[in-house]
Amino acid sequence: MKSFKVITLTGLCVFLLGVNSVASATQKNKNNKSKVTTVQMQQAYQRLLKAPARRNVKRARTNKNRPMPQRYRIVAIAKQQIRKKYRWGGSTPRTGFDCSGLTHYAFKSANINLPRTAAEQYRHTKRVSLSKMQAGDLIFFHTRRTRARVNHVGIYVGNGRFIHAPRRGKRVSVVKLSKYWRKKAVGAGRV
Repeated sequence: MKSFKVITLTGLCVFLLGVNSVASATQKNKNNKSKVTTVQMQQAYQRLLKAPARRNVKRARTNKNRPMPQRYRIVAIAKQQIRKKYRWGGSTPRTGFDCSGLTHYAFKSANINLPRTAAEQYRHTKRVSLSKMQAGDLIFFHTRRTRARVNHVGIYVGNGRFIHAPRRGKRVSVVKLSKYWRKKAVGAGRV
């Protein structure tokens, strides 16, 4: 095992220091005149490891290595549920979703604690103007003749659209925030 490490480290040093200097150092090592120390080999190895990282720093900061903001992660999780069936009280992809079950699932999957029902979610969130909504914000509605002020919720995805689990017989879908939905909107909230 030691010889394998020496060969590997020697190969790395050849790359870093150039063929001539390592070859002469290895030759000297055989004649016991001068030795390439383990510390020198480790330093050369560390330089090799650090060199590629320095070259790619700019690319890494601007691309895929940066974590996705949570609001986009929530939208992505919700979009994965498109075409799942509606089910009253449902809160998993396997059983189906109701409106607040979908929002609860998306936020929970993004490691954000959110109450289960639409009314509780409305009370839990910070009010945001409909014109200032961002992707990942919740939008709340009053759609039926009930005493509850809020009885429906969706996740705003941007560009005047939101994702929700509409009602029995329908599936999770993305819809436009049309005149109908704007009239039914109670407000928007941000976690």
